[in-house]
Amino acid sequence: MSGSTEHQLGKGTLGYKGETAQYYASKRGLWDRFRWVLAIACLVMGAAFLIASFSPSVMVRVVSVTANVPSGSDASSAPTNSVVLVAPDGSTTTLSVPSIRTPAVGSTQQAMRLPGGRLVLGDYTNEGRGAALIFLATGAGIVLMAIWRIRRPKPLTTTVLVPDDTYALPPRTS
Repeated sequence: MSGSTEHQLGKGTLGYKGETAQYYASKRGLWDRFRWVLAIACLVMGAAFLIASFSPSVMVRVVSVTANVPSGSDASSAPTNSVVLVAPDGSTTTLSVPSIRTPAVGSTQQAMRLPGGRLVLGDYTNEGRGAALIFLATGAGIVLMAIWRIRRPKPLTTTVLVPDDTYALPPRTS
């Protein structure tokens, strides 16, 4: 025998602590508020990806490549190089690129000019639009769920409630 009586097996679990009206009343409305915060975050991220996906594509020239020396805890990570790019308008950007994808000095590469003027090697138009679609669809789905939940609220009690003294056991006498 484990030393505990049958009444004490659920002690400390949700069934023991949480099946009171006060417990459910204290938790009511938390998800309702968080749902709106999550929807706004998804919609903002989707809009950011959508705006970035329409960034212009430019041809940049690689000016220099410098090997990054990993130090400390970064020693086990993949080796990278610092690449300096020059755009046709004369602006420069330094990027950290994996060694395996580092372009040669003097080569011409395609890059995207993101909002804010930052250059990124490659053309990520399709990936940006895909991410925007996922974030915007998720945000819209959460908004629709929130509206549906406002129109059809959950019942106040979500489980069978037991009296508070059901699990109150008399002190053990040994």
